[in-house]
Amino acid sequence: MSKRILNHPQEKQTGPQYWRSLGQVAETPEFKTWVAREFPEGASEIDSETSRRGFMKYMAASAALAGLSLSACRREEKNLVPFSRGVEWNVPGKPIFYATSRPHRRGAQPLVVATYDGRPTKVEGNPFHPASNGATDIHSQSSLLDLYDPDRSRHFRHAGVVAEEKDFTAALEALTKDAGDGSGIAFLTEHFTSPTFRRLRDEVAKKFPKMLWAEYEPLGGDEARTANEASFGAGFRAIPNVEKADAILTLDCDFLGFDEGTLEGIRAFSKRRSPEQNMNRLYVVENRYTVTGGMADHRLRVQAGKIANVARQLAEYIAGKTGDAAMQSVVARFPQASAFSAEQGKWIAEAAEDLISKKGAAVVLVGYRQPAAVQALVHSINAALGALGATVVGRKTSGRSGASIGDLSTAISAGNVKTLFILGGNPAFNAPADLKFGALLRKVKTVVRHGLYEDETSFATENGKQQWVAWHVPAAHYLEAWGDGRASDNSTLSQQPMILPLYGGWSEIQLLNFILTGKKSDGLDLVQATFKQIARGIDAESWAKFLHDGFLAGSKAEPQTLNFNAAPVAELAATHQSSEGMEIVFAPCAKVDDGRYANNGWLQELPDPITKLTWDNAALVSPATAEKLGLTQDQKNGLFVSWLRIEVNGGMLEIPAMVAPGHADDSITIALGYGRTFEGRV
Repeated sequence: MSKRILNHPQEKQTGPQYWRSLGQVAETPEFKTWVAREFPEGASEIDSETSRRGFMKYMAASAALAGLSLSACRREEKNLVPFSRGVEWNVPGKPIFYATSRPHRRGAQPLVVATYDGRPTKVEGNPFHPASNGATDIHSQSSLLDLYDPDRSRHFRHAGVVAEEKDFTAALEALTKDAGDGSGIAFLTEHFTSPTFRRLRDEVAKKFPKMLWAEYEPLGGDEARTANEASFGAGFRAIPNVEKADAILTLDCDFLGFDEGTLEGIRAFSKRRSPEQNMNRLYVVENRYTVTGGMADHRLRVQAGKIANVARQLAEYIAGKTGDAAMQSVVARFPQASAFSAEQGKWIAEAAEDLISKKGAAVVLVGYRQPAAVQALVHSINAALGALGATVVGRKTSGRSGASIGDLSTAISAGNVKTLFILGGNPAFNAPADLKFGALLRKVKTVVRHGLYEDETSFATENGKQQWVAWHVPAAHYLEAWGDGRASDNSTLSQQPMILPLYGGWSEIQLLNFILTGKKSDGLDLVQATFKQIARGIDAESWAKFLHDGFLAGSKAEPQTLNFNAAPVAELAATHQSSEGMEIVFAPCAKVDDGRYANNGWLQELPDPITKLTWDNAALVSPATAEKLGLTQDQKNGLFVSWLRIEVNGGMLEIPAMVAPGHADDSITIALGYGRTFEGRV
């Protein structure tokens, strides 16, 4: 295929956009001159008192000198830069739209990005893709600000000192050359859905068979995988189909909010809320008031640690009414629940009766924070309710992606890790506190940290003392890099750059490919190689359609049959341990997530959908708990103004308290993502 096909714009109702100029196709010197620089050399040195006429003269002279030197000395380049001079196919003030996708742990987001004169300016959902249907979320909308964030990582750093890219590539070549079978090498990554990333990961595993590959997401996944494997076998995952559900009960699962919601799931639920049809009924059990709780027809507030008791009582009631032998065997192994009040017991019984009456059209959802034993118990409830194959469908997965961050920490402590590659995420900030991951980094001889910011993980911190890791590699923003992804329905999405990396950042697939081959790729050939495998061939037409539409037609995952395995679930159920007393619940912030968007002013300015807090978090407690803890109240406005001092296992946190109506008693909820220590302007 032609190498000139770099990326492909979408068409709007006005018709196709002609997105390659004659000058570019002919590769004229004039075109190369004007795309070489958005801002000609010398412009930043112009005195502030220079007149407009003088300014224009300086600009013209600088452009001419730049053109002479660049056209004569530089090799041919592929450029994706803003226009410093208009081209014949571009209409000033008229946007050009490109389909792409934003990586996300629950599935890449299909998007359409508007560009003006080569600059991305607006993000919307891809109307062609069913998972989006033109809608998007606040994190996709605000990702533009991350692209232009002046606090982004701008340099390669060696032990904190600014280095050249060539210095890093030379060091990386030496590391991989002496790596042998991979003993002493470890990787720690986020959960990437990219098929190209997974392909390269498998190739790295073949090259270094004794390496350690770990994956970590602070907001869940491990407990759900354990429950799915026990319930349905390795390689299968249960996906709720709420559009077909007449009755829905959620256990600590905010599936309509940011916590666990997807655009596809929210739309499916909303279709059944019209009074003109058979409306669904929603039961919600949670410790704090959520977006899902706000939509509930019936809501029960209990401690997050007591959700297991609700699940067991619900399962016991349904097993007794249905006579389901498989669920009875699971309930018998699950530890006895503590007694509820008469009112709570009545609520659970009435919810169970409604679910039973809608057998085959009912579903129970459980949150990712709940232990694997509780999640497996919920799978047994859905099996007894006839949900499998109806309101719960199966999907094949690639299985476990590797070890846990706990396994990696153990290997580091034992001195078995000499070289550690950290791709994305910020584990020094959001890893479990008892791991002391920032201090563990000091025990690794060479840490290569790849990230969008110079953040907590760029330093090895022990007892408050910070020390730069061996190498910090600036990451490319998703609007600057070639890539691909899997949507929530498992369809293959394209990710194409709108502009060259502003600060010379690398993407994850570029870094993995360099480890494999010792060569830097622009990413296009890597994605095309994966596309060729998935689409069983590639030509100019199919590739252009993939980029234009933003996804590969027909790549959506087909539903799989789920067969419930009672015996391993019963074994898992027996491992559950109940908790008592005051609890601390960590929930993701609806705005800054796990802290990765803390430097985004647009998101910080947004009020929390429930508490209306901006720019901060607080410890949420119920009015009864506030009184129990002796929190003082301002007589003028009725607000509680006390601070809480929370100590758990030697860790201490001081945080302002906020009384939240609808919150469970003896429960404290704290939003994650705050308390960052890196110095960003926001």
